[in-house]
Amino acid sequence: MRLLLVDKSAYVRGPIDAAVDDELCLCAVTRLELLYSARSADHFLALEADLAEFRDLRMDAETFAVALGAQRELAAIGHHRIAIPDVLIAACAQQHGADVVHRDRHYEILARVLAFTPVAA
Repeated sequence: MRLLLVDKSAYVRGPIDAAVDDELCLCAVTRLELLYSARSADHFLALEADLAEFRDLRMDAETFAVALGAQRELAAIGHHRIAIPDVLIAACAQQHGADVVHRDRHYEILARVLAFTPVAA
């Protein structure tokens, strides 16, 4: 089974092409980004119900420490200005051994300093 951590860019542009064995996952950052885009209270509740179908990959102090280390390594190669949510999502993917499904060029750069596979949606 392959864990696929879904980035907002892939979710909103869907559908996500996943194999039968793949498990679609979200982390807290992506969930918050998606719910932020709700257009009304009813849309928020409907979106929240849809997102409840995804496995949740935990974020903790280790996730943030890994993200900080990645940001340090990115600064050394001139790429430290990558959006913080993307850095955190990639750090979460590394922590859980997940791949990141995305439509965002930043994940290719993040894969230079973190151990995950970017999967273009």
